[in-house]
Amino acid sequence: MITGVLCLEVLVTTIIAWIGIWGLVDEALTNIEDQRIRCVVYAILLGGALLAAGLQNQVTVCGLL
Repeated sequence: MITGVLCLEVLVTTIIAWIGIWGLVDEALTNIEDQRIRCVVYAILLGGALLAAGLQNQVTVCGLL
């Protein structure tokens, strides 16, 4: 298998997965009317993800992208 094609397939699959995840999160947070609270929830999600990624030795920036 050609490596470039495999990378493209993984990239497309990753993008589609992130669209699905963010769509679900957005639907879950649409009931929260206050934008400040929504921002805090998103910041907590981002902080948790960055903390989890930072604690892993095998995770690289390239792997996260």
